[in-house]
Amino acid sequence: MLQIHKIRRAIVVPLGAALFSLFVLLMLAWSVPSLPGERTVLTTLFIILGYLLLEVTSRQVTFRDEGVEFGKFLRQKELRWDDITHLGSVVMGAKVYILLTTTRGFYVLSNNYEGFTELLQCLRTNLASERVDKEISDLIERPRPNNKPVLSAWLVVAVVIAVIALRLFTI
Repeated sequence: MLQIHKIRRAIVVPLGAALFSLFVLLMLAWSVPSLPGERTVLTTLFIILGYLLLEVTSRQVTFRDEGVEFGKFLRQKELRWDDITHLGSVVMGAKVYILLTTTRGFYVLSNNYEGFTELLQCLRTNLASERVDKEISDLIERPRPNNKPVLSAWLVVAVVIAVIALRLFTI
């Protein structure tokens, strides 16, 4: 059994578009006279958004027969199924957090992963039923989609494109 779950493309695509549009704005600021500090602010925002995109695109959860592996930017953590002592959840509006408690701490996953229902099913299947909260079954039967990160990322794209348009038409 090998299952890989990454952050939803619906989140990654607008983040990539935001980074590209910010790059265009940054190039525009470097090619024409700009306001004092504008290049510094845009460069800082570009670096932060670039790191965020790297972090988001590198996140993945991999299920194997022997356990689960969490991948983040330049970091990997592996857990054997026996190490997981409890599977619980926290629901805050449309946002769902899955808490994996282990013998060495805990791990948190959100419903921003593609195939989140399958992810939950895999966890529930591989853990003893006394280790799994009943809320997990409710989340599998009635998933809670979270589109706020997608909308926020597209809003950033729209704002940056509006700033680009303003810069182009006021030169």
